Amino acid sequence: MRIFYALGRLVYRYRWFVLLVWGALLVSSAFFAPNLSDRLKGGGFEGANSDAEKVQEIMAEEFDASPSTITVVFEGDGLDAGSKEFQEAQNAALDEVRELDEVSSTVSYSDSEDPRFLSESGERSYALVSFEIPIDQAQGLADDVRGKVRSEELTTYVTGAPAVYLDITEASNEDIRRAEEYAFPLALVILILAFGSLVAAGVPVLIGGASVVVTLAALYFVAGIYDMSTFVLTISTMLGLGLGIDYALFAVSRFREELDHGPVSEAVPRTVETAGRSIFFSGTAVLIGLTGLLFFPYTFMRSIGVAGALVVFVSVAAALTLLPAVLGILGPRINAFSVRRRRAEGNVVGAGLWARSAELVMRHPLVVLLVVGAVLFALLYPAMHMQVGVPEASVLPERYESRAGDDTLKEDFDYAGLTPIEVVATVPDDPLSAESLEKVRDLGQRIGETENVERVDSIYTVGEEAAREYASSLGEAREEAETEAARVADEAATEQLNALRGQYGAVPPGAEDRVRVEAERRAAEEIENQIPELPDGISADGAATPEGLANVLALPEVRESEEVGSALSFYAAGDRTLLRAVTESSPYVEEARDTVGEVRAIEPPEETSFLVGGLPAGQKDFISNLYGNVPYAVAFVLGVTYLVLFLTFRSVFIPLKAVIVNILSLTASFGAMVFVFQDGNLSGILGFTPLGFVDATLPILMFCTIFGVSMDYEVFLLSRIREAYEEGESNTASVARGLVATAGIITSAAAIIVVVTGAFAFTGIITTKAVGLGLAVAVLVDATIIRVLLVPATMRILGDWNWWPGGRKKSVFRAKGEESRRATRAIATAAVVAAGVFALTGFVTASILGLGLALIVLLNAALICALLLPIVMRRFGGRDRRLGGGERMFKVQSGTDAPLEDGQRTTENGSRQADEQRSEEDVQNVLDHEAERQEAAGNGHPRENGDRREVHHASEPERQSARPRPGRAHLSGFRRLERELRNATESADGDRTGSESYGGNGRPERAP
Repeated sequence: MRIFYALGRLVYRYRWFVLLVWGALLVSSAFFAPNLSDRLKGGGFEGANSDAEKVQEIMAEEFDASPSTITVVFEGDGLDAGSKEFQEAQNAALDEVRELDEVSSTVSYSDSEDPRFLSESGERSYALVSFEIPIDQAQGLADDVRGKVRSEELTTYVTGAPAVYLDITEASNEDIRRAEEYAFPLALVILILAFGSLVAAGVPVLIGGASVVVTLAALYFVAGIYDMSTFVLTISTMLGLGLGIDYALFAVSRFREELDHGPVSEAVPRTVETAGRSIFFSGTAVLIGLTGLLFFPYTFMRSIGVAGALVVFVSVAAALTLLPAVLGILGPRINAFSVRRRRAEGNVVGAGLWARSAELVMRHPLVVLLVVGAVLFALLYPAMHMQVGVPEASVLPERYESRAGDDTLKEDFDYAGLTPIEVVATVPDDPLSAESLEKVRDLGQRIGETENVERVDSIYTVGEEAAREYASSLGEAREEAETEAARVADEAATEQLNALRGQYGAVPPGAEDRVRVEAERRAAEEIENQIPELPDGISADGAATPEGLANVLALPEVRESEEVGSALSFYAAGDRTLLRAVTESSPYVEEARDTVGEVRAIEPPEETSFLVGGLPAGQKDFISNLYGNVPYAVAFVLGVTYLVLFLTFRSVFIPLKAVIVNILSLTASFGAMVFVFQDGNLSGILGFTPLGFVDATLPILMFCTIFGVSMDYEVFLLSRIREAYEEGESNTASVARGLVATAGIITSAAAIIVVVTGAFAFTGIITTKAVGLGLAVAVLVDATIIRVLLVPATMRILGDWNWWPGGRKKSVFRAKGEESRRATRAIATAAVVAAGVFALTGFVTASILGLGLALIVLLNAALICALLLPIVMRRFGGRDRRLGGGERMFKVQSGTDAPLEDGQRTTENGSRQADEQRSEEDVQNVLDHEAERQEAAGNGHPRENGDRREVHHASEPERQSARPRPGRAHLSGFRRLERELRNATESADGDRTGSESYGGNGRPERAP
């Protein structure tokens, strides 16, 4: 594409100005990039308008629930948590926290005497500090709380969402520093080994560092407008270093190659035209993958997508502007400070190995496919039992305070009781009415019957407890009153009897019984006046009907009690009431999420509705909404990537193959992720505690990131194969030339990506570890098994179909007249059929997965246009098409431009055919002879011209076409293999004949 050549010339002309602009940009970015972490926020898992989020909003608006809470865990050294000494020390530690303006309340054991605030071991206690501000603002107060609750008598751990997010931010900064300490030196060593020059090795590192700094500065301003996740910092740094160094590596390598054939003024534009074009389309592929994250409704995912897009944009911009300017200034000095002698062009490191391996693969492609398939299946196998979840503090290393506090709560407290399933029910009347209480009772019973539910707390259970306490208190009061009344009655009867004795000298017969009965009657009347009766519906043992509970809760003395009043305000608001279902399992496991689904499936009582929220429900909704959008993101990424590659290579099968092999790389990384982080293998080496599941966001992050990054090497490799194919090489030889030409540089690039991303596998946060390890594994598999074995095997099997329908720019459709029309009609028909298959597949996919039909129709319509447009253009514009350099060279050498001789005939369109068909070996000899002639001519050496020798000074186009091809000496084996395969095919064909036309590679091509 000449636009890249023009860009290269422009940058070279104004190279000092470009360098000055980038220098100013870097200096200004250095002031903002270090402050990015201050603007990043934790969380970002809300925004899908799920039931759990609706419950959270209702709780905040109607039930006055705090928008954010910090949990402070207290641990005494040998002290009983319920003791007076322990509680006094705890209250003293909380006194300063209560004075904070943002704190709305603090609740602890000393405030409520609720035994759930005490640990099972009896050595720990916790307090809840509620804030009036959201989590992202409370995050900034977590350190203040930690400083204020420090106690000499007790050990404290501050945890909860605000504290966890603060620690994640600090851990991310530490992870970046640690990764850079390992990544930069190792990447520099790899570059020195690849280039053999300190200057050439330093340039990619410079470009990578510049890309990261500018990207972080740009994100600083973006984070001031939109919420950006804390994980943006590590992901941006990881991708910026990897892509920036990789792109620069490819460009520097091509520049050194071009520098061997021309001046700097021509080498820079040629580098941008070739490597720059590949970098642009590779960056586009990465950008497409990361853009897939924008399909998800969560800030966490979208912010990473935005940051990734910025990283790619800056990295590509630096590779297409800053890097050419630096190369133009350095010129031949790019090879300065060599640490070893540079190998001559064509002697690529390991070229013989790559050529021999490719030749072996092409001899036995099916066997290779089976072997590679078995290896990839082995790598994929662990992913078949993948389980996803949503971790919180467990993503942090154990040394962080919020992680230690959260682990303590899980081990020694009723953790499920702290994070229950919350059900907000809407009732037709006042929640404290008998009718509403009956409906709450029925709903609570149905929830309680659900498997994995330990208990259900609600306003009904509060009423039952209040009724029992009220009945118990009345019973105790009655017992005390009866005892007192019996004593009083006995004293009164005794006094009256003594009076009778004094008056009559003796108690008259029968009078004593009458006196005592009367005294007891009077005492009973007094008890009745003093002790109220139990309300209707309440038995003496506290058992109550809904009417009885309503009567009890309506009593002023009951409502005025602090405990009941607080519970009523917590469980009832307006026409809504809250039920809290405590699970038997941890709220983070799949069993708890399944319980949420069962609760939601419960049929509510008549005239009652409910929503289910809480931590388990929030996680279930998050995972469901996350993976509910996966088909849209996958369809977008795969579809647009296919179209971009189709337009890049003008082939139907090359993009399809690239998409498939990228998916294989992705599945290998999934297997590694499950093997390590779910199953816990290598946890000792990598330094983490196994989760027992995979973070639900990781498979999606890995897909969108790896799909684009691993496409890099596919694009670079196919671009070089395409160059060889367009210059006249056969499909087999083109693959060999592309592999040999890119083997060393792609291996070095892959090694750098593995080093950079692998360094993040040794950081602290598990999410960062997983992304780093997954990228490293995917790139390693892609650069070895897939690129060395799978790609050559598939391209060998497909043959020239690899490049259908585009063929060669310089040598496609040489036949004329009726043959050309038949060929065009055949390919157009095939294109229509292929487009129809794609469309049908799209509609079937839509019906199965529920995708948006409009998106599928649009993608397939674009695909149809992309398929048919080249055919139409060739059909109407091919007759007067200007011949390419490869065609002209072939025509001159094959004599097809010579006047017609006897024995030749002309078709109706003026085409001519030779009486004797040239064999492939003869044509190849012609091409080899021409290559040698052009090489001699390009160097100004004498050449033979009949019986005379003359010196030919080649023009610049001839010099470019005469450049020696890297690894050409290794292609003879492929040509022998090709001849053997063709001879075998011709033998099988027997006497089959047909008109033949000669392609730009000099081999006879049978017209369709």
